[in-house]
Amino acid sequence: MLERVLPALDRALGKVDDYLFDRSQQGDEEFGLMALRDLRRQRGQISRRYDDVVQTGFRNLRNASEWFPVDGRKSDLSLLSEQDLEEQLAVEQLADSLVRLHGPSVEMASKRIAHVAGREDLQAQDNPLAPAFLSAALRAALAESELVAGVRIVVFKFFERELGAVLGAAYERANTLMIAAGVLPELRATVKVSAQAHAPAGPQDQQAPTPSHGQVQLPAQVNAVDQAMFGNLLGLLQGWRTAMGGNQADAEGGQAQPGAQQAPVTKLGSSELMSILSLMQQDMPNTPLPPREAGGNHRTLADQLRQEVAQNARKLGVAGDNLHLDGLDEDAVDLVALLFDVLLDGPQFDANIRRKIGRMLVPYVKVAVKDRRMFLFKEHPARRLLNTVAEACEGNHGDAPQEQALLNRVDYTIDRLVAEFNEDVAIFETLEQELRSYMAQHRKRFELAEKRATEAQRGRERLDLARSAVAAELMQHRGERELPPVMDEFIGRHVSHHLTQVMLRDGHGSPRHEQAIQAVDRLLLAFDYAEVRSPLEELPTLPRAQFEAILSSSGCTGDTAQLAIDSLQDALIRLTAGERAADNPNHMPEQVILPEPKAVEPEPQLEVVAGNDHLDYEGTMLDRMRKLQVGSWLQLATSADRVEPAKVSWISPISSRLLLVNRRGIRVLVASAEELAAMAKLGKVSLREGDSVFDNAMHQVADRLKNAASQL
Repeated sequence: MLERVLPALDRALGKVDDYLFDRSQQGDEEFGLMALRDLRRQRGQISRRYDDVVQTGFRNLRNASEWFPVDGRKSDLSLLSEQDLEEQLAVEQLADSLVRLHGPSVEMASKRIAHVAGREDLQAQDNPLAPAFLSAALRAALAESELVAGVRIVVFKFFERELGAVLGAAYERANTLMIAAGVLPELRATVKVSAQAHAPAGPQDQQAPTPSHGQVQLPAQVNAVDQAMFGNLLGLLQGWRTAMGGNQADAEGGQAQPGAQQAPVTKLGSSELMSILSLMQQDMPNTPLPPREAGGNHRTLADQLRQEVAQNARKLGVAGDNLHLDGLDEDAVDLVALLFDVLLDGPQFDANIRRKIGRMLVPYVKVAVKDRRMFLFKEHPARRLLNTVAEACEGNHGDAPQEQALLNRVDYTIDRLVAEFNEDVAIFETLEQELRSYMAQHRKRFELAEKRATEAQRGRERLDLARSAVAAELMQHRGERELPPVMDEFIGRHVSHHLTQVMLRDGHGSPRHEQAIQAVDRLLLAFDYAEVRSPLEELPTLPRAQFEAILSSSGCTGDTAQLAIDSLQDALIRLTAGERAADNPNHMPEQVILPEPKAVEPEPQLEVVAGNDHLDYEGTMLDRMRKLQVGSWLQLATSADRVEPAKVSWISPISSRLLLVNRRGIRVLVASAEELAAMAKLGKVSLREGDSVFDNAMHQVADRLKNAASQL
């Protein structure tokens, strides 16, 4: 609060100073040189008293003592002087104006601070975050000054304008920090911003109720999960900075570490930072920040970015080696740098793609400084553009002309972003729509390839199921019989192939299926008669018509089919003559060739452990794999140094195996949930924590901050 409110008060007093000077030049006696002199003499004391009052308000939350008025006035009823009445009305008007501007944020911050203080309800005059308290604090700060009543009212007026422009960012920071600490993360506002509420535009104003130049239309309410995620990131970021021992000024009011020698601090405002970033953006086509190779010891992008900011600040005449960013701006810079760290440091992109994405860093830092809603809304144009660029690049190695054309289009999009982004976020929406429209023709081709892969896998699963069912059925009919080779080949090859086709086309129990089974039973019955040396005239007659139908499905027709049937008949004759089945020399004709199965895609070069009974996996990972749905994305390690995305395109209703395809719709893996869990333990598969590249990167940033803080 003090980071935002005190500078606002100082700016307001500065504008009052200018106002009084102008009035004195016009010969105004009430607002003349005497009033100007009093203000300049009292200005520092007013700011210090205001600081003390606000800090006292926070200290009072720690105890249960009875509240005393902020301005120190007695609470008994009495008549007010005209001067006191004007000041009271000014206090009420200031508070009402701020509530109209920031009602939802005020409500949520007030409920959360009350929860922290252990109180069921916190009255506005007790709440140091409330506009009523901040307004009364100004009255208390002015109480001991020698300013005339008219000048005090002018101070209130100018303070209203300055405070209204910055208080939204202060409430945003307060709410996100409390959410990060687990304070009522699911809380929802019940009041709405007044349609007539408005405040002067300013670089810190992120809560304006209606979008203006550079703003985009987004939902009014932030999703609870996204808000909690952002709050958690801010909390982890603060903890990480504390653990690193760096930049204590933000947490300790700019105080140096005991015994440490520090250079004078030069604080950069948001407007100065944006100017520096714009200068960096202009130089990016020639001198982009170098993307870092994976592995090894290297500085983070945040460190590199700060160094670039300092160098470019000197180009703009900003003196000092110890530059310090505003708290919210620092959060934005570090979060974007960490986000790009994740994108550029992983194996999902090759070096060329990392260079492309690295050029987008500075524009995204500018967006985050200007509009932190990028971290809160999935629909934010900047967020969607990054997701679309990643979608176009992931798994795209430019091998085919269409893929190279898509990469060239990505280059064109990034070039335009770097050249044309001038703080108007609308450019992100334009570029995202253009790139997505260009990808539409590619997406149709990819969807067709994915559909073909799904259909092929579905057919393969049905074929495997039919073969298994046929094998089991024939084994049941055959029993333990030791058949002559020719009969074994006939049933094992030709009958099995014929029944598999019949089951796929007509289904089990169809007329053709029953006819084929009856033919097999007739052959087996004849074998049983022959095995006990029954006379030839007593052997059941073979169903030649059914045998010809069975043989024809394997391409055995005409004389070849007659030769095959004659071989079966000859085997029966030899059995009746006392020859053992194993000694029967007859075989099916060698010229009979079964139809080759349709060509299928080569199996992916990924090791899949077969046999679920001995797979090694973690139970929690198996549960997550079993919950995967069509459309879910995974990360597959296709080689030692390459990771590519894979989407669940189809889940077999027969075997429950999952078909995974890449961005181009090509099948890369078919595996069960147990096999995927085993591959995850081997580091060959990983789950994406978010629905998109941006979401997944934010989760990885959180993990990195946790790991970095725990290792210090």
